[in-house]
Amino acid sequence: MTDATTTHRWGIRSIAALLVFVIAFVLTPVAMLGHWGQRTVLDSERYIATVGPLAAQPQVQEALTQAVTDAVIEKANTEENVQGLLNNLFPDSQLASALAGPISSGVDSLISQLIAKFIASDQFEKLWIEVNTLAQKGVVRVLEGQPDSVVRLEGENVVLDISALVTATQQYLVDNGVSVAGSITIPDTDKQIVLMQSPALAQLRFVYSLTNPILKWLPLLVAVLFLVAIALARRRARMVVAVGIAILASALLIKVGLDMAEAAFVDQLANTIFAPASTVFWNTMFTYLVAGITAIVILGAVIVVSGWLGGLTKSAAFVRGHLVRGLDEIGSRMPEGLTGLGTAAARHQQAIRYVIYAVVIVIVLETDVLSASVVLWGAALAAGLVTVLQVLVGRGTAIEETVVVVELDA
Repeated sequence: MTDATTTHRWGIRSIAALLVFVIAFVLTPVAMLGHWGQRTVLDSERYIATVGPLAAQPQVQEALTQAVTDAVIEKANTEENVQGLLNNLFPDSQLASALAGPISSGVDSLISQLIAKFIASDQFEKLWIEVNTLAQKGVVRVLEGQPDSVVRLEGENVVLDISALVTATQQYLVDNGVSVAGSITIPDTDKQIVLMQSPALAQLRFVYSLTNPILKWLPLLVAVLFLVAIALARRRARMVVAVGIAILASALLIKVGLDMAEAAFVDQLANTIFAPASTVFWNTMFTYLVAGITAIVILGAVIVVSGWLGGLTKSAAFVRGHLVRGLDEIGSRMPEGLTGLGTAAARHQQAIRYVIYAVVIVIVLETDVLSASVVLWGAALAAGLVTVLQVLVGRGTAIEETVVVVELDA
């Protein structure tokens, strides 16, 4: 008897539902990360909207000021130049040696102040956006295997050319009286930022070529797979709860991975001048992903509650019974003109519910930015449409009950 029961419970339909559920569960974190990458990194407008505000962050400005100042002062060699100038003015005099240090320190301080002023200016903010626009397009071209002038291969490294930033800074210094900055020759190696090494690029190119065509549709595919798993399940309410838990688990998995990656990123920059800006950069870059995780958590919780409400537990049956009876009562008092619509709704209510859920899921997933407010509005829309459906069902059911009573009286 046990074997027969087990066979009945785990028929082809149940096994298919489980397999589809597992596939959807495995793809959920990939879909979430892919959705963020496709919308944030590969989309030029979204990328600039993300990294653009970094130019106005004090921690980022301070780190950039320090980095550019160190590079300029190192190449300017102000103390040696000041010493040479003073030696021409005061030949064979100890006064030149005594004044060289303080004067060169003052010049270095002036250079630092001017660079800080430039980096805090609207001019630099526009330049920052221009450079990042070119960088984003360059990264995409490199991932596609096409050559680019801003992001290119240098030996085994993928480098970002920041010559425009360096040249603009030097010109700003010259325009503000530091003429020596115009004669400074900064090596090409100091005008480049290493983004990654070639082996990592090969892996990223493979992943990009494999996933980019489907990244846009992957969240919808996962949603469809979950819906198929629910439709195939014998105990659909239980499967709905399982789907909600799977979504919550996926969000938690990504959050843990993101926290670990952030810790590694911050530790890597801990002993550099970019340490104060590392956390700001990370939080800004992953703003939309964190918002998406929050939205997914809310979505998972809504699905769990929905599954519980449709389940067989006494508490769920009690709550559901009161809701249905109340809505049916409202429906029975609706105008008679809605009778035909109510009858049709009563006959096809299950299919209509699936259509409502599918449409709301598409609306939520196709929004520009997945956020908590979007999920809550989607849940409210689904609840409202299901409520209207149940009211119509109540109207149709009331007419059918009236017909039955009349027939029995006859």
